[in-house]
Amino acid sequence: MHVPFFRHRVAPLFFLPLVGALIFLVGCGSSLPTPAPRATPPASETTDPNNLTLWHTFADERADTLLALTREFHKVYPDLTVNPVYVGTHDDLSKQMAAAIALGAVPDLILANRRQIADFAQQGGLQTLDKFLNDPELGLSNQDRGEFVRGMLQLGTFPTLDNRVYGFPFYQEAFVLYYNADLLEELGVTSVPRTWDQFGEYSTLATQNDTYGWAMRANADTFEAMLTSRGSALLTDSEERGLFNERAGLNSLKLVSELTQAGAARLAASDEQARAEFASGKVAYYLGWMSELDALQRAQKASKTDFEIGVGILPQLDPETPWLLTRGDLFAIPRISPSKARNAWFFVRWMTTPSSSARWVRGADALPVRLSALDFIAPDAKPNLFYDQILKSFKSAPPRLASQPAHPYSNSVEQAASDLWIQAVQPNPDLPILLDNLVERVNQILAVKP
Repeated sequence: MHVPFFRHRVAPLFFLPLVGALIFLVGCGSSLPTPAPRATPPASETTDPNNLTLWHTFADERADTLLALTREFHKVYPDLTVNPVYVGTHDDLSKQMAAAIALGAVPDLILANRRQIADFAQQGGLQTLDKFLNDPELGLSNQDRGEFVRGMLQLGTFPTLDNRVYGFPFYQEAFVLYYNADLLEELGVTSVPRTWDQFGEYSTLATQNDTYGWAMRANADTFEAMLTSRGSALLTDSEERGLFNERAGLNSLKLVSELTQAGAARLAASDEQARAEFASGKVAYYLGWMSELDALQRAQKASKTDFEIGVGILPQLDPETPWLLTRGDLFAIPRISPSKARNAWFFVRWMTTPSSSARWVRGADALPVRLSALDFIAPDAKPNLFYDQILKSFKSAPPRLASQPAHPYSNSVEQAASDLWIQAVQPNPDLPILLDNLVERVNQILAVKP
């Protein structure tokens, strides 16, 4: 099959039915039960280049939305069929792909996180997307590239793999700031802190009687997100050495130390305890991923509290040019036949058009891949927490996105970074020496050849 010219065919065909389909999709509050993954998911069950298999790990509403989009794609392009297959957790996906690569029985498409994609590429199971991105017919024009949220396309590039592109962004979420809107309103605080100085000020203000400002947890994600908000990162762009002992890392830990000593921040023993502390209604702030809202609401129900959980982007070094730490799944194309690979890429391009992206944003509580996707969301669609309070920041001050490292030893590096919390909350810590020692340790880890 000859795939039709993308830029002239897709947008006109899909635009007209978008609004009605979108309202139907997001208005449906029910979802199918989480399916049990097959013991051995089917790979490409046919050599027909027009019949593709997609492995994914989405459940509940996200699985429903993905299925609805693949069916819509088939309606628009009846000669092409994409069969989404739920394979279980991300760990399940890693095991199944490793086996599929070894057996030469890979699916036609996968949705996986950056570290998994780096692993699969290292195993020789994926093809690069550079040739598709630059394809004269189906590639990205300069205008296309300019529509993507800044930093979004870079999520699929891997410094440890010769800066080749192996992933194309689809589902992404941000590390955000949760707050007890009722508690803060009683204190006269009616806005989200825009800077870390304001965050410290509001946290201190909330610390009185039996309430306090910030329920902290000892994990690398929070530290990485704080670095990102200050325009820095855990590692250099090449992922060859640690970067967090510079000003951004020092100022972040200084804030942790000062708020702890003032009693305005407390380090919880676990993520669950930090969420429970916040859910008790006695804490002003909790920092976490967008997808943690469900866990916070469950903890709130267990605590029998009923306060409004607000959410916003993290405080920033420069609120006019915000940075967000993101994570999520990207499309990747295994080593399949050229005809199948071209059709798989065509599907990826369709799924990330503004109209399709808009449906995914609403159905999955995700970040938009393109800023123009916001223009395709029906204005009378029922609002939700993320759309109202997170996505509006994409219109007022479009953020730049940064990813977590995908180095083979990223887990070891982040475990080392997690140790910072325990030491930073001790009385009178020597933060510069603490950071220098840890960066030296991290650099030794990174220097070992994978």
